[in-house]
Amino acid sequence: MDQGAAEQAIDPAAIERLRKLGGPAFVAEMIDLFGQYAPGRLAAARDALKSGDLPALAKAVHPLKSSAGNVGARRMLDLARQIEGEAASGAAAGLPALMDRLAAECEAALRALAVARQEVAVATRGEPR
Repeated sequence: MDQGAAEQAIDPAAIERLRKLGGPAFVAEMIDLFGQYAPGRLAAARDALKSGDLPALAKAVHPLKSSAGNVGARRMLDLARQIEGEAASGAAAGLPALMDRLAAECEAALRALAVARQEVAVATRGEPR
């Protein structure tokens, strides 16, 4: 993935904030946690949508907002917010398409975060200890 595509899926400033907050190990930990957590939340949301349980769908995507925000996945955050709002209001018609977009955005964010994780590690090797 080229740098431009990575920047579209995640906000590099968020990665830099994490680096400044806790260093490269913290960046890696946050990225790893997101990678472990987000797919499960997406699966729970898909299951809720499939069964027509809109409150469960809203509950499943709610934590994705902060998780995505922490790692700079802004489009994912915005989609999760939109899905949560529509599910909470009972507006089910557009939810399947939004869930497809959320899943695609999550995949893109995970790929971009893998690149960002490597870039932070490589950049750190050149820093004085």
